[in-house]
Amino acid sequence: MSFNLGDYVDVPTRLAMALKKYPDLRIQESQPHIIEVDTQKYVEISCTVWRDATDTLPVVAYCWEQIPGKTPYTRGSEMMNSSTSCLGRALGFLGMGIGKSIASRDEVQAAQSRQPTQLAAVVPLHDVEMPFPDAPIREYPSSKQLGLMRGLATSQNIKGDDLKAYCTTVLKRDIHTTGDLTKQDISKVIDALKAAGETV
Repeated sequence: MSFNLGDYVDVPTRLAMALKKYPDLRIQESQPHIIEVDTQKYVEISCTVWRDATDTLPVVAYCWEQIPGKTPYTRGSEMMNSSTSCLGRALGFLGMGIGKSIASRDEVQAAQSRQPTQLAAVVPLHDVEMPFPDAPIREYPSSKQLGLMRGLATSQNIKGDDLKAYCTTVLKRDIHTTGDLTKQDISKVIDALKAAGETV
């Protein structure tokens, strides 16, 4: 089976993209653990990525790498390979460098020479060490709020990037994705859309 590496983005490029979008990005890697599944040993790494000090829903990814590695490229570098793949997946969850697959270029290249076993998941917040204990609690909007906002915006022909620009204008700060919006932000945008609709 062949892979088209042109569709994949390597981890350094994803990290540069993430830091450009989130200048206060913080990354924490867990201590590696050796686990055994069906007589095969793996090194397990988890990685937590906070967008900034106010991020109460950080992204968490996990990765397993066979140990010992099966090729000269993986043998002796199992922990480093697992670490790189784990960070690539976490950044992929943030939307960095993903197209057809969340896998990074590094992971695909490694997959060509070995049989990988990799897991990724988002864990409950209480399982994550918070490096910003004094940061204020951030309330995220419900799906119902988001749906109402999008419905009102669509009725006024405000979609996609135009909606982001609209939110930026209303909230007076840069909004790149709906993930940047709090529950209070959505309420303000909804009120503004309703007011604009009444004047049409």
